[in-house]
Amino acid sequence: MLQNKVLEYNLYLAGLVFAAVSFLGIALVLFTPFEFSDIMPECAFKSITMIYCPGCGGSRAVAAFVQGHWIKSFIYHPFVPYCGVLYIIFMARGTAAFFSRGKYNYMKFRNAYIYFGIAIIIVQFAVKDIMLVVYGKDVLQYVSGI
Repeated sequence: MLQNKVLEYNLYLAGLVFAAVSFLGIALVLFTPFEFSDIMPECAFKSITMIYCPGCGGSRAVAAFVQGHWIKSFIYHPFVPYCGVLYIIFMARGTAAFFSRGKYNYMKFRNAYIYFGIAIIIVQFAVKDIMLVVYGKDVLQYVSGI
């Protein structure tokens, strides 16, 4: 039992470090004069196969999420806002557990979080490629214009 508490506390500390590093990245995205998409390399998988890879849109989704364009982020890659929401809940529960000195519990890991995330990645991959191959609609190019 004590080992689980130590692990949960260490994961919470790792989340705080992640937040600090993320704030530096957010500052870079928000306060630099260049466009984020200009520095991102083109997807090698899409260049070769002409279809999206399972991660296509992820970088743009992160940039949109950070800038507060959550619907755009969801359309680019729904896994990013899913992880963002899980992270916010995890950190809120961790903060409550830390400051309450045990009155509240840390968020527990569930395999369902991973399974749901994998399902999101598979579904978005299939939908984007079906839209591209069958209907000729490039979803990511459409979102860029929004």
